[in-house]
Amino acid sequence: MNTHNRIAGFSTTGSAVSDGLLARGAAVCLAVCLAVGLIVTGTAARGSGKHVGELAAYFDHVQIAEPVVYRHLAVYPVLLKDYTELRGGWLTLDAAISRGVLEVSEKGGGSVPSVIVHNRSRSDHIFIMSGEVVSGGKQTRTVRHDVVLAPGQRVELSVFCVEAHRWQGGKQFSAGRALLPHSIQKELRKGADQGRIWSEVARSNRALGAENATGSLHVALEAAPVRNKLAEVRRSIVPKLPDGAMGFIFVDRRRAVGADFFGRADLARQLLPKLLDSYAVDIVLLRDGGMPPEKRTDHRVAIDFFERIRRTGSRRAETPGSGAGIRTRAGGLLGDGVSLGDTPVHYGVQIQDRIVPRPKPAPRLQQRR
Repeated sequence: MNTHNRIAGFSTTGSAVSDGLLARGAAVCLAVCLAVGLIVTGTAARGSGKHVGELAAYFDHVQIAEPVVYRHLAVYPVLLKDYTELRGGWLTLDAAISRGVLEVSEKGGGSVPSVIVHNRSRSDHIFIMSGEVVSGGKQTRTVRHDVVLAPGQRVELSVFCVEAHRWQGGKQFSAGRALLPHSIQKELRKGADQGRIWSEVARSNRALGAENATGSLHVALEAAPVRNKLAEVRRSIVPKLPDGAMGFIFVDRRRAVGADFFGRADLARQLLPKLLDSYAVDIVLLRDGGMPPEKRTDHRVAIDFFERIRRTGSRRAETPGSGAGIRTRAGGLLGDGVSLGDTPVHYGVQIQDRIVPRPKPAPRLQQRR
């Protein structure tokens, strides 16, 4: 099992962490680790009262470990101290489809904004994450909301099409094993319509050099050059992250851009490759630009971002299925999630700012006089 130094073992009475506390905390962590080689523990900061109750309680147990870095992408593992994980049997969308216990099908003869999902398991809940892709049907779709399906539950799911030029095929869907790139996920959270999603998919496919006849995001992400580069990022990061991580904070060029928190370590681990791909498409494949990799990391970036999430808060939102929806649209943050009972299943949050560069305009030709 991997061990990581906890860098967010801090305790504060206010909503922000002072530079003095950070410096002293970092010094203590370093001294202890050098002396005895142990994982450094600490008490998480308090003050998450603006969040829905179960998420506020969750955040009171969070600790942040040292990151794993690949070029300009730093991934900080989120650990929870003295916290009881989500109970019962749980499956991800991909695992449930692969085992034949989740059926995803077209609604009637087919409806662009809707599909039907049916959990055929007698014992396991299924978690479907916003932005996950299902392929097949009459066109490939992406899920618009975090959803929890109880055993035996069948619901209509809101989706967007991410394959603009196909409307034919069978009724059933298969596991897409992909998540929207985080720049497109951001547009979804901003309330984009179908036309905007198609436009963003086309932009991403073009930037990746993976345009295809049907305008499919899934086909683009499966193109060999894209798939191989994403696999390299996974190989460089996933094995180095601790098995017990319950979430992750993603930092791009010393700027925190998003975070995902889970109610179970096994869900976090299974969905980590998709999350990595989602961020790596924009940060590594499209924005790297051949710049030299980061030589050092500033841990305050991740800690300050976590404190920003805590201060901003969350509220209830609608979601199909058995869970209670969670939403954040304030403080420059876009967040969505779902809980079951008194435990969060997932909460994902991104900065609202657009950081992916738009395609450069073609050079203008000078007219001869």
